[in-house]
Amino acid sequence: MRYRISSKLRWTRFMFIILGIFLLFLLGNSLSKQVIDYESVIVQLVFLSISIILYFLFDKAKTVEFDTNYMYVSGKGEEERILLSDVFKIKLTMTKINNRSMWKISYYDVNKAQKSVRVLPRWFYENFNEFKAAVKSANEDVTIKNFSHSFDFDQ
Repeated sequence: MRYRISSKLRWTRFMFIILGIFLLFLLGNSLSKQVIDYESVIVQLVFLSISIILYFLFDKAKTVEFDTNYMYVSGKGEEERILLSDVFKIKLTMTKINNRSMWKISYYDVNKAQKSVRVLPRWFYENFNEFKAAVKSANEDVTIKNFSHSFDFDQ
């Protein structure tokens, strides 16, 4: 049976679509006036750009699950199956969302190339601690770093 360790973040991309439509409406309203307030137009364009960037970032979010032998990384219609023994590093990053820390899981894919995925564990780290224990039992050489600092460039 698979256990999900990452939060589902892809649904939040719809919030940025709604925000983008609202900002487009405001931008059109600002540009249709006789006297154009360029300062507000620039601010609206900046927030519209940020909204578009955040939409694409959340659209690329991956879901990470595991069972007794494999870790499954799934995104938009694709799924990658990784042996737990091919995971070589689990590391806390300095990025936080809603007062929860992001983690970086590094692994070797089927071609033995190094890859990584960032996950935001579910609330109360449900199943994440079991995942770390399962990886540790499958690969005793795994590096698990439960801390991070500002001079750590492997974020």
